[in-house]
Amino acid sequence: MEGKAIVPEFRPQKAGLKQILGDLEADIMELVWSRGQCTVRDVYEALRVSRERELAYTTIMTVMGRLADKELLQREAVGNTYVYTPSLRREEYLARVVGEVLDALFVSHREQTISHLASRLKSVDTSELDRLEVALAKRKEHG
Repeated sequence: MEGKAIVPEFRPQKAGLKQILGDLEADIMELVWSRGQCTVRDVYEALRVSRERELAYTTIMTVMGRLADKELLQREAVGNTYVYTPSLRREEYLARVVGEVLDALFVSHREQTISHLASRLKSVDTSELDRLEVALAKRKEHG
C-alpha cells in the first residue's frame, strides 16, 4: 500500500468514508473494520438487512475483490471461501487519506491551504493548539 494512491477521487459533497470510497465500498470497509474479519457471505447477510435495495451476492464478491486489489483488504483462502481482513486499521487509513489530500493541496494550492487551515484554528480546542505548537516547534528545530 506504500506506493499506491489511496484517494482515487475525493468527493467533499459526500460524508465520511463515502468522500473517499464508493458508497458500497465504504459500507463494506466499515463492516469489516467493525468485525475484524468477514467472508463475502457475512457482508452480504449484514448489508442485505441494512440496505434499502437488494444487492446481489456477486456484487459484494466483486467489490470485496476490488478492495483487495486496492490493498485495503487482505484475503486468505480458508477451505472453499475467502476470509477478508483489513490491511490497515481505520484510523491508519484515515490518517493516510488526510495526508494524501493535504499533500496534494499543498503542492497545488499552498498559500490557500495554509491560510484556510490557519483560519480554522479559532475553532480548535486549546489543548489541540498546544499540541500543534509543540509539533511546529519540533519542525522548526529539525529544519
